[in-house]
Amino acid sequence: MQESAGSNTSDAPTSMVARVALIINSFDRAGKVLRLDQVVTRTGLPRSSAHRILTQLHTSGLLTHRPDGYSLAASSLPVNHAADHSTLRGVASPVLKRLQADTALVVHLGVLVGTDVVYLDKVSGTSGVVVPTRVASRTPAHASALGKAMLSRLPAEDVDSLLDGPLPRCTPATITDLTTLHQELAQIRTRHGLAYDDQELAGGLASIAAPIRTPQGDIAGLSLTGATPAQRLNRMAPFLTRAARGITEQIGTTSAATRDQADIAKVTDDMLSRVLRTLSSDDWV
Repeated sequence: MQESAGSNTSDAPTSMVARVALIINSFDRAGKVLRLDQVVTRTGLPRSSAHRILTQLHTSGLLTHRPDGYSLAASSLPVNHAADHSTLRGVASPVLKRLQADTALVVHLGVLVGTDVVYLDKVSGTSGVVVPTRVASRTPAHASALGKAMLSRLPAEDVDSLLDGPLPRCTPATITDLTTLHQELAQIRTRHGLAYDDQELAGGLASIAAPIRTPQGDIAGLSLTGATPAQRLNRMAPFLTRAARGITEQIGTTSAATRDQADIAKVTDDMLSRVLRTLSSDDWV
């Protein structure tokens, strides 16, 4: 039965520094995983305060957020935390190249860091279309298919905590209010994370994206971008979701030391892949 923290919330420290220290110290050993209610019980903090601080610590890279709860990050430095994505990049690299060869679209691999998409890898298309992104750059998560696919993996209350201010507008089509964003994320969840954007991040460009869950609890994603209406990317959906699922399975079951790159490349090597390789980009668009 869940213990109640209501009896000691009046004694909880009021200093933000003291509250943060109380939460950090509740993880009394490396690898300890705590749910929100367990943090509330251990610290005596109000539930809303504990949730807000946990979200901020996760955004700062001090905590990881996994399906079963929160745990201390391997390093307290966000720059070192980013190095943890090397396995993900290694697994995804041949898949990104195959996707680009099959579709002639720009392929992105990204992770959700706070309210932003951080791009881990990018393979440019062959059509000459310029996509204004680069590896290690950031874009607002609410303004792209890649970002919305990853935000859809979070509970609604976490989205509220992250995006608690005005949503910046990138183009006239960008979603700028939280209510509309929640409606969009609900639709994405019904599609098992498959997301679209039509000129929401950059004019003249559309994207389709699918989420990837890493063993460390980070939320990542894969996207295809091109100068084509979003609805014309529908035929890419099975192709993209299979690639994202394959990457998730590979990083979850195989170590980097023994991973067979040829097997990884086969993630996208199915009938749809072979059909797409017989068509020019103009044919399938």
